[in-house]
Amino acid sequence: MKKVWLYLLIAAVVLIVYILPLGGRPLITPDEARYAEIPREMLQSGDWVSPRLNGVRYFEKTPFSYWAFAVSFKIFGMNRFALRLPCMLAMLGCAWIIYLLMSQYYDRRLSLFGATVFAALPFVAILASVAITDMFLTFFVTGVTFTGFLAAQDNISRKRRIVLLILCGFFCGLAFLTKGFLAFAVPAVTLGPYLIWDKKWKMLFILPWIPLVVLLLTAGPWCLAIHRQEPDFWRYFVYVEHINRFFGGRKAQHAKNFFFFFPIFAAAIAVWVLMVPNLCRALYRQVKESPLLKFCTCGLILPFLLFSCSSGKLATYILPCLPPTAILIAVGAQKFFVEERRSLAFHLSLLIFTIAFPVVILLVLANMVSGWPEPFFCREDWPQIVLVAVVALMTIIGFYLAWKAVDRYIKLFLLQVSMFPLLIGANFIFPAMFREWKAPILFLESVYPDIPENNTVIVTNRRPFQDVCWAFKTNKMRMYAGRNEIEYGLSYPEEKYRFIPNFDALESLYWNLKKKKWNLVLVTPLEDYPFFEKRLPKPVWVKKSHPGLIDGYIVALY
Repeated sequence: MKKVWLYLLIAAVVLIVYILPLGGRPLITPDEARYAEIPREMLQSGDWVSPRLNGVRYFEKTPFSYWAFAVSFKIFGMNRFALRLPCMLAMLGCAWIIYLLMSQYYDRRLSLFGATVFAALPFVAILASVAITDMFLTFFVTGVTFTGFLAAQDNISRKRRIVLLILCGFFCGLAFLTKGFLAFAVPAVTLGPYLIWDKKWKMLFILPWIPLVVLLLTAGPWCLAIHRQEPDFWRYFVYVEHINRFFGGRKAQHAKNFFFFFPIFAAAIAVWVLMVPNLCRALYRQVKESPLLKFCTCGLILPFLLFSCSSGKLATYILPCLPPTAILIAVGAQKFFVEERRSLAFHLSLLIFTIAFPVVILLVLANMVSGWPEPFFCREDWPQIVLVAVVALMTIIGFYLAWKAVDRYIKLFLLQVSMFPLLIGANFIFPAMFREWKAPILFLESVYPDIPENNTVIVTNRRPFQDVCWAFKTNKMRMYAGRNEIEYGLSYPEEKYRFIPNFDALESLYWNLKKKKWNLVLVTPLEDYPFFEKRLPKPVWVKKSHPGLIDGYIVALY
């Protein structure tokens, strides 16, 4: 009976904290707008092989993420909840895999705690509420490494090993269909060194064959289909998106230095960062005797170094390192806090973060009053400021209860539960500073009903072009002021007309459309509009977004 109530409680937490709030924020540009538009175009065209953005080839990623978003759109409709749900399910899938793996070595309470540590990290949970590909990769790579680890153990039957290796290959195929060759690199740098460290190096020659066959069966059909349909795909995908990004140096996309991920990782593990010395001391002796902890050590350190060596870096790339980190945190916390009953670092962390929340509230209020250095919240944002205060208060109450609790496991779980108000509130706190800059879709969707359906050409600045495609439900938009991320797609001769190189070309387009009695819709940032006022006649109407605090947009019908 207790088990039933536990499952009901977990289901309620998942629903209330993780699932229901997903539609709270508007879509964020450029990532969410892009990952909404590509599956929309897939559904519109029926082409599930070749990803396209604004109707042109978009070969930055393999297609699994787009398929997942498209299926979710089919089920729940084309809305932001449907877009974000697959990523959140991938994160919850990671937590479930952590629980299953830990339950092979530890009791249910510690296993559940390890899964909770991962799911309650604000860095993980908030990124899971954003439509990006990294959470899918994290889920599938975790599946590859964890099943590969279990298959390498001596105390399992031959039948179970085969099943695990089949799952390993299936996960690897889906990881490849999500983000390419990282599906091989991350498991290789994790499992290979672990097998050598744990004196199972012979497994390096035994384990790969079944996963390889399953991988080919999983990813092979699409790989052949894209090669037949788009012969240049693999040249671009391998050279530009992998080799150039990893070895490109300062010229690589998102180029950062080697130490970029160190502060990111510290922020990612949140309240645990101050306990790291204690966790390391608690784990030191256990690692030598535990295959699981050896594996998790490799799964944290070696992929971290791999990502750090890459020239191109984004904060989200660190996500695959966090499932093994959560296991290490859980086991270390159980050792130094529950068994050794050492509480100083735990209580110090609670105290520091308890002080930090009121300081954040005061800084928000000071910023709203003074507007220094840039206005973050405006006076219209009082409901969101109240929400920030409520989140801070509930989190502080959770910290207090964790401090006062007698049972040490209860203290640890309350620390995780204290994060839940922050995880819920993050879906609804969207300051005015970001509304024009990161969510122009709100304004564009309000203008869409006034756009003529027929005989209309839409021209937009490169900055919000994904948002324009999604909001205006078009894949025939033309773009000026740079080709941005669809430069490759625009290089094909039949697509070059979509790019307008200068104001003279735009003016010429306007007069050609007028001869045919067609409409021109112009979407442009506020700072660009004076140029068009000088070159083009007076528009039929002009709609302005609120200038906001950083950027604003104008939509004009000519």
